[in-house]
Amino acid sequence: MFVVTRCLLILCAAVAASGFGLGDSDVIFHLFTRSNPQLSQPLLPSIQSIMTSSFSLSRRTVVTIHSYGESASGNFNAFIIPAHLTAEDVNVIAVDWSPGASMYSQGLGNVPQVGRVIAQFLNILINNFGYNVNLVRIVGIGLGGHAAGIAARHVNGQIPHIIALDPSLPGWTHHPEILNADDAGVVEVLHTTAGRYGYDYQLGDVDFYANGGSYQNGCGTDVSCSHIYSYAFYAESITNEVNNGNQFVGTACSDYESAVTLQCNGSRDVIFGGLATKVGVSGIYTFLTNFAPPFARN
Repeated sequence: MFVVTRCLLILCAAVAASGFGLGDSDVIFHLFTRSNPQLSQPLLPSIQSIMTSSFSLSRRTVVTIHSYGESASGNFNAFIIPAHLTAEDVNVIAVDWSPGASMYSQGLGNVPQVGRVIAQFLNILINNFGYNVNLVRIVGIGLGGHAAGIAARHVNGQIPHIIALDPSLPGWTHHPEILNADDAGVVEVLHTTAGRYGYDYQLGDVDFYANGGSYQNGCGTDVSCSHIYSYAFYAESITNEVNNGNQFVGTACSDYESAVTLQCNGSRDVIFGGLATKVGVSGIYTFLTNFAPPFARN
């Protein structure tokens, strides 16, 4: 029954995908810094817009991409933006593509466009302002995880690090622009609803299956709850570095089946999330969490 349901979800999403031509005001880039941590400075992908902003060429930049049914002011960014600004002096660019993401099928159809618009914005920074592409990290959730990959592969230069939080499953199994390990220097993926809402099999260089990847502690069969935990874990991984908290230390797995059944007994040498740009990591990992924050166990 699970396989049939999964196939139907994938088929329905693919058939119903209904994107449209996004206008100039349908994708807005909201700049947050330590000087304006709560009220954003809206930007467009244009030289003039960026030139008159408070974007700092000397700081690292974290680009966040929400999923369907949200906006830049949604729950995802409410976790991610404060975490990054607390931990480091960075530019946070929260991409708002809510006009094209009110429903899943609509968002699915628009993700390729969104990724290209984000790349256009980053290319202006790189080509016209001399911004160092090595200072960019892209963090996307759900559909935003796939948009992160599309954006990165159209940027002039290699994005060093993408983090895809519970990237979407329906409509992506045979999608030609699915997130993949070649999209950045390191593509890091966290699975919290694998095989349900989130993609099940490995997509990146390093894939983490939290608590087995499909169901999170305390959520039961509530998919939305388990999906939310993906960015709760990520935000904690950032703030724990400055609070001397525990880390989400992964245990290496021999394959996907070992990860989802929590039968992994490999080395514990890779940490999920955090501030560092990962280099040379690969494989499938799992980690266990506490039922309440702080979630990381070390």
